[in-house]
Parts: sequence; structure tokens; C-alpha cells
Amino acid sequence: MSNQQENSLLTQPLLAVDDALALLENAAKITSNTQLLALDDVLGMVLAVDVYANIAVPGFDNSAMDGYAIHLQAEQVDKTGGFAFAITDRITAGSIGKTLAPNCAARIFTGAPVPKGANTVVMQEQCELIENGSKIEVYQPLALGQNIRPLGNDIEFGELILTKCKQLLPQDIALAASVGIDKLEVFAPIKVGVFFSGDELVSPKTGALQAGQIFNSNRYSLVAMLNKLGCEVLNLGNVKDTFADSLEALKTLQSSCDLIITTGGVSVGEEDHIKPAVQKLGKLDMWRINIKPGKPLAFGNVGQSSFIGLPGNPVSAMVTFFLFAQPFIRKMQGIKNYQNQALKVCCDFDWQRENSRREYLRVRINHENLPVTVELYPKQGSDVLSSMVWADGLLEVPENTTFTQGQLLDYYSLT
Repeated sequence: MSNQQENSLLTQPLLAVDDALALLENAAKITSNTQLLALDDVLGMVLAVDVYANIAVPGFDNSAMDGYAIHLQAEQVDKTGGFAFAITDRITAGSIGKTLAPNCAARIFTGAPVPKGANTVVMQEQCELIENGSKIEVYQPLALGQNIRPLGNDIEFGELILTKCKQLLPQDIALAASVGIDKLEVFAPIKVGVFFSGDELVSPKTGALQAGQIFNSNRYSLVAMLNKLGCEVLNLGNVKDTFADSLEALKTLQSSCDLIITTGGVSVGEEDHIKPAVQKLGKLDMWRINIKPGKPLAFGNVGQSSFIGLPGNPVSAMVTFFLFAQPFIRKMQGIKNYQNQALKVCCDFDWQRENSRREYLRVRINHENLPVTVELYPKQGSDVLSSMVWADGLLEVPENTTFTQGQLLDYYSLT
């Protein structure tokens, strides 16, 4: 990137949150890599094709309960009076019964095929055995078709049962199995390369800290968030805080990853080397968002890989990953409904700190109140990682806004 382009980025006003989200949304490209996997291996994966039923479910009329299948005659329909039916068969699930003659009944169990000639099923509690169990007598009105699940009642042959870009849940997998499908074509996980800059960062396994050092929590939060999204992660770990090492890390990842994510090194300090390294190999389309926490958020590309540079503060990194990187990744994975979904909640606190940036406060739902409200964590600094453990969501406070208790605002669940 030229000095002129660099200066242009520096002098641009902070990008609005909605504009940043739109830029990322438009830039995200759905992966074209797919794989055929067994049902046991597709939970959480994203369907790459529409799925149609190649059979009807159920494939035959069957009994909805334990009882008696009966061959009613026209004069018996909707009439009350002690009708007796001779028991001529016993049908269990998986077996086929004989054709029922008029005034005959077959003992039948839930899921068993309704025999030819039968036109209704009466539950066993409504029948009385007579003549040493050779007949049943029914005293309630009888209707045609009761307690019979007809062929195709759940799924018709050729019906669209699962749509492309659906993230698969246990019930989706069960539905596929119910029509005899044992494998599904899904999008392959996207490959995300990560590394972390900052000479003050050390691994927790090193034990005691030296003066000026901190443990690298961002390495674990970022990898965990990517694993939660089902990404394939290539982790280079800590990289020395130099331009040359940052450049080498980006070169290592650009040829093998769909996306590169870093934390730190994208602000304006003399020791922030990742941003200029990205500009050396590719370009930045976005830098600095009108948001708190997380203003220094970068987006661009390095070769064929997209690039997201998260802030270095641990809360800022997690919040901006959730708000921006997560929907970007979900769209790349092929998920149809990739955006974070907001709920309106009632605040049980006052907020008088007007800010020109859109704020995302760490809050927790108080289920003891009706209607439910959200309470505020008392320390909202971008270094207070414990606030992310305490909170179950983020409360969006629009720019230049103050409010008093009872205000309705958008809440985004972190769980």
C-alpha cells in the first residue's frame, strides 16, 4: 500500500458498525469445498445441497396406538351401541396382517401396518373383551379413519426435507435417516490461520511471569471460538513482535488458509507490525470502527486469504470476534442465517455515560424478574476478562445514547 493510501486510512472517520458489518457480509465468499460424510459425523456441519425424500414416511398406513383394527360397515359408522367384533388376527410392528372381513377386528400395536379391510383403529382402553377373549365389544361411537397414520403422513415421496445452507441439528440428522439416507454432502470446514503478536505474551505453561509479561489468554479464547464454529485451525502461536516475523507468518498462512485472524498489532503504535505487514502482502479495506470496546479492527486480504485483525485487549478481541468475525465465518461456511440475532430486553439499570461510539456492555439476564431484565457488570473496561465469564450476553447501546431503568435495547446472547 502506498503512503497516500496509508494516510487515507488514517484520516478516514471511524467506520459505523452497520457499515463495517455490511462490508464484511459482502466480502464473505461461501466455500466451494464439500465432502460426503456419514450421518454420525455431520452434526453442526452445513448442508451443501438440498435433500429430497426418496420414500414416503410412513411407507404404509399404520396404527397410532395399541388397540384393535376394525372393519366397520356403513351402518355402524358414528352410531352408538354395543357392536361386537370377532378377533381374527394379531399384528405387531414389522408384521403384515390378513385381510379383515366385515365385523372382524385384529389386535394391533403401535406402528404396525393396518391390514387391508380395516378402516379404523379403536384404542384398547375403549374395548371390552367378551366371550372368553374371542371378541371385543365397543360402546362408543365409531368413526372412519381414527387412530390411523396414513402413508406419507409425515413425509411425501419426493418432498424437500432439508435445505441447502442449513446447519445440521440432531433432528435434521434423524429426518435424513428416516428416509433411508446414511450420508450427506456438507461444506468442508473453512481453514483459519492464527498467530499472536506481542513480546509481553507468554504461554501459561511457562509458570511464573517475569516483569512486564502477561499470559496469552487471546490465544486460547480465539482458538476456542474458532473450534466452537467448527473451523479447521492452523495455529502458529506467538510470533515475535517485528515486521519481518509478522510478514513471514502471513506468508506461511496465506497459501493454505481461507482466513487469517490475528490479535493485536493493528493499531497505530510504532510496535504494531501486523497492519503494515498485511499492507505489504495485500490490502486493508477496513480499519478502525466506531465501537467500544474494539476500535482497532482491521479487515482485508493477504493473497487469496481474507484477513481480520482483532484488537489486543482480551475483551475487545472477544467482543469484536463475536460481532464481526463470527457472522463472516458463518457466511463463509455456507450458513443461511449467519447474522447474530438480537432480542429486545429491559434494562434494570441507568446509563448516563453518553458516547459517540456504539457500545456493547457485558450484561446478564436476571430470570427472577418478570418480565426478565438484564443487569450490568460493574467493570466495563476492555481489560476485564472476568466480565466475559460473568456475562451471558452483550447489550447494544446506540451512539450518543443515555437511558434510565426500564429502557428496551437489543441483547445478543454469547452462549
